[in-house]
Amino acid sequence: MITQEPVVSTERQGRAAPVLVDVVRLKGTEHRDRGQTAKAEPLYLESLQLAEMMNFDSGRAHALNCLGSVEQRRGNLDAASRYFETSLDIATRCREPRLMGMLQQNLGVIADIRGNSIAALAYYRASLTTLDAIGDKGTTLKVLNNLGYLCAKEQRDDEARSILTRAVTMARECDDLMCEGIIEENLGELELSVGDINAAYSSIERSLAIADRRDDSMRYASALKLKAETSRRLGDVRGAVDTLQHAIALSEQSEDALLRAELLYRFGCAAWELGDEPRARGILWSALCQFERIAARRWVARVHRRLAEAATGRYC
Repeated sequence: MITQEPVVSTERQGRAAPVLVDVVRLKGTEHRDRGQTAKAEPLYLESLQLAEMMNFDSGRAHALNCLGSVEQRRGNLDAASRYFETSLDIATRCREPRLMGMLQQNLGVIADIRGNSIAALAYYRASLTTLDAIGDKGTTLKVLNNLGYLCAKEQRDDEARSILTRAVTMARECDDLMCEGIIEENLGELELSVGDINAAYSSIERSLAIADRRDDSMRYASALKLKAETSRRLGDVRGAVDTLQHAIALSEQSEDALLRAELLYRFGCAAWELGDEPRARGILWSALCQFERIAARRWVARVHRRLAEAATGRYC
């Protein structure tokens, strides 16, 4: 990939101020939060350039955090970690606890993707401690969502449900529509894992409605991933395949490597269930390559198990 350094005009340099650094960055985040990664990155780079030009450490830390989120989405976890760690050092020096808590959470997400649940849990707990000290509910609910998701993956179902229910209530209280949609999605996935299709369907539909309202193609694709699973469990495998194809097409612009790999995995499994083993194997190998590239170890092991199976028709 070729990236272009942002050009800051002489006029803009002359009127540069801390607020401009933040405005440029927040404009990037508006794009990022709608899955428009390619539009967000140049604004983050411009924000960083402005902050460095002004020797504005707080702005620099925030821009580095956002650039880390871009690299994380694209599956470049080593680069993301470097951005987050550098940003955390600056935020600690600047005594910005909210940003520190966000970065501790982000490093926890990286650890979770890599399959290191112990490190992820430590980062999440550190983040909650940091954020509780300043009473930041808005960021706390994001950490709770990730913590609940981690508990769900480890089959601590009651704990996960309690945490996610608390988080979705907080999201509504904070009027944070984006977080509410993501948490509903995770609640839907939790209910699917325990076999409560009706509860799962309700959460997934709420998540889809929120993503549609926000014009967020990435989150819509992610929720469709779960809607396809409800179709499959109700015996409509062909419907699941159609839904997954739609989700894969929607996910293209977001550049979210993990989401795309998960969608491919589920698409491959559905193709296998329809009896198209050669095509299914090809799709699963594509998913495996993407999971390996981003070092998503649990997913790598899961795809290997599926590829090693005979054509039993099982969907795992």
